[in-house]
Amino acid sequence: MRRIITPFLIVGAAAAVATVLVLSRPAPELKAPEERVTLVEVQTARSQDMVFTVDSQGTVEPRTQTTLVAEVSGRVLSVSDKFVVGGFFRAGELLLSLDSADYEVSVQQARANLLTAQAQLAQEQAQAEQAGREWDLSGRSRADAPPLALRTPFLAEAEARVLFAEADLARAERQLERTKIRAPYDGLMREKMVDIGQYVGTGTQLARTFAVDFAEVRLPLADRDIAFLNLPQPGVLARTSAQDNKPVGEKPHGSPVQLSAVVGGKPVQWQARLVRTDGVVDSSSRVYYAIAQVNDPYNLRANMNETVLSIGSFVNATLQGVSAQGVFALPHSAVRSSNQVMVMDQEQRLRTRTVNVLRTDKDFVYIDEGIRNGEQIIVSPVPVPIEGMRVATEESFETASVNEQ
Repeated sequence: MRRIITPFLIVGAAAAVATVLVLSRPAPELKAPEERVTLVEVQTARSQDMVFTVDSQGTVEPRTQTTLVAEVSGRVLSVSDKFVVGGFFRAGELLLSLDSADYEVSVQQARANLLTAQAQLAQEQAQAEQAGREWDLSGRSRADAPPLALRTPFLAEAEARVLFAEADLARAERQLERTKIRAPYDGLMREKMVDIGQYVGTGTQLARTFAVDFAEVRLPLADRDIAFLNLPQPGVLARTSAQDNKPVGEKPHGSPVQLSAVVGGKPVQWQARLVRTDGVVDSSSRVYYAIAQVNDPYNLRANMNETVLSIGSFVNATLQGVSAQGVFALPHSAVRSSNQVMVMDQEQRLRTRTVNVLRTDKDFVYIDEGIRNGEQIIVSPVPVPIEGMRVATEESFETASVNEQ
């Protein structure tokens, strides 16, 4: 019996001791769970007044281009040294000459016919005057005289012959002048189609030329860009020459455009201005077109050491647009859900703001409402953003860690 009770007594005593030890141990210190801090990158919001720009591109084309056509027929007798592809010429300069022998003969014949007609007119005038004096001897008024008595029809016929001969002479001289093909403007030869010794007929194409006073670039613009540009109204041409004291009601200057390209491995820029719009929307691409104009693209009136803007060049264009006040320019990474930004407040808590996005481009998002100057805008990704969560920059986090140590 004793052997049976003893183990139970031992177990009971051990349980009692364990219970006393558990009840007498000190209570564990309660600690609040440590709040997790998310490191972020921030940018201080600074508003600014700015002028928007719009990017586009296009090909340089001449404003005026012409196909020279022979107005008379004949053999090409001579051509100018500038009648070559790439040759520059001045307005009125002789480019080529056709055989004019037949037209010189026609001029001489027309002059002879005119002299004959003038002689006949003088004779009829003398006879009409004599007839008038003879009628006066009858004592009757010339108002009562029949036309044939005063030779009025014969005089009118002689006057008509003179007019016809004068017109025929003018036509012959004009045909003779057309054997000399002259430049219609200051320009450049784009294509040469005939040469010396070749016979050309009326209507034969001789060359293709273009003027070098201006060049134009047709720039496509998306609908979203139109609101940020000062475009001329369809059918309205903007002035391109600067005048400080322009009269009231005169058309304004076109908006500035900066053209750029790489020429000979070097970046080059040219200044241009918007002068007009096409006034229609392209049915296939749904874009608008504005025309930028460049003065003196070949630098014929300026410094010849500057890089020329050759016709056919492809250029990038930056168009100066409208101005805006109090705009914040933020990187694309700062904006979530197209119209929200995250702000780190003074207590280093994350706050979400709804903003008004005025415009975006390849570099920035432009905001005019929803944030204030001096606020810290979070520009780095936050995996799971929660309103009021603890955030810190790397610099402030390291400073706080040093202070705790």
